[in-house]
Amino acid sequence: MKFKKTIILTIIILFIFSLFTSAVYADFSGSFSQGFANGLKIGTKIKQMKNIKWQKKQIKEIDEELERLLEQWKTFSGIVENNVESGKVSPESGKKLLVLHYLLLIELQEHRLNLFNGAKSIDKDEVSEEKQYFENVIETISLSGERINSKTLSNLSNLLSNDKKVLMGTIIKSGFSTTASQNKLKYNSFESKWEYAPSSSSLKLNPHENKWEFAMPDEKPKYNAFESKWEFASPKDKTKYNPFENKWSYEDSNSSLKYNAFESKWEYAPSGSSLKFNPFADSWSYE
Repeated sequence: MKFKKTIILTIIILFIFSLFTSAVYADFSGSFSQGFANGLKIGTKIKQMKNIKWQKKQIKEIDEELERLLEQWKTFSGIVENNVESGKVSPESGKKLLVLHYLLLIELQEHRLNLFNGAKSIDKDEVSEEKQYFENVIETISLSGERINSKTLSNLSNLLSNDKKVLMGTIIKSGFSTTASQNKLKYNSFESKWEYAPSSSSLKLNPHENKWEFAMPDEKPKYNAFESKWEFASPKDKTKYNPFENKWSYEDSNSSLKYNAFESKWEYAPSGSSLKFNPFADSWSYE
């Protein structure tokens, strides 16, 4: 009988102990889970803060790098223009040099976008790769002399992507002219934009369209009935139809339709004009 009481007492004690253990375990387990979750949140926040700090640093370095490239590019562009216009390079090399100059600007825009997207998405490999590309560009266009040789042309070609190299060959084979244009980039302070305009032109207000445009001394606003708008034109200019773009415009009688491969459109252009890139407007036009 005593033995039976001992067994019952033991069972009761074990049962109470098991209840106590379960309660403690449940409490400990809940605290551990909560703590683990909080730890994860803190770790994620620290990582986010590090990423933000990295982004800010990269954007600052990217801005500095692009500013350095822009300064070097201005010098390089002057050397290119001087080599082509003064005949320091052969006509064939001159064509290749001009096309390389234009295509590199497009290439730089694409790499610039990749660089910022890489920084935005915390893609460190992409940022490192694009930074190295810009370093290569700066090194290549930092010419020690004023004359560009075949080695420089080859180094510049290597900076182009494969599709740009194919496009370069297509443009060169098209037989475009390297004749220097009389049009230069001018800043239109009233419209806050840069545009190509003849050196002898000046800003004039088109009162009918309420905007300022560069125009030659003999050009005045004329009404284009086909487009229902006013545009500057000289007395000799006539309205011409562009069937590819389905629009009319005042044009010089000597101008003809040319295909602008960079903008994928047809436009009227004077004979001897060539495609020029406007880096401020990110556009190409015959000038």
